[in-house]
Amino acid sequence: MSLPVTPNTTCDIYRLGAAPPGPPSVPGVRCHLKGDWRGGQEAGDRLRSDGLAPPTSVSNTFQWTHVALMDASVDIRDAYTGAGNPFAGQDTLFVPDKTGTKFQVVFVERVGRGTAFDYKRVFLDRTPMPGWPTDNV
Repeated sequence: MSLPVTPNTTCDIYRLGAAPPGPPSVPGVRCHLKGDWRGGQEAGDRLRSDGLAPPTSVSNTFQWTHVALMDASVDIRDAYTGAGNPFAGQDTLFVPDKTGTKFQVVFVERVGRGTAFDYKRVFLDRTPMPGWPTDNV
């Protein structure tokens, strides 16, 4: 299957407890990375569906800064446990490789299963980084 857009970069994926300069768990993944700060912030600001939450941020846990599209076969993992529980143990990825910009995986969803465009949409949160500015994002 394939992505609905052309990949524009690569990334290295690291599992919990692994980090550069060590070898990535999944190296050289082709992906399409795009910024989505506004969408990610708005998602965190939505009210709970039961109407009981005050009009403030539901949770910073559910906010992101970027979205990456990658092949459905890529082994990338979030740590979403449901019911608004905090994340722990999700993958980290670096764009374009282990020397690049660091992102924490917020959530992974499968899109278009069983169609010609079967891929994963990965919601990412760019982490603070030394050496800003960068040309990697």
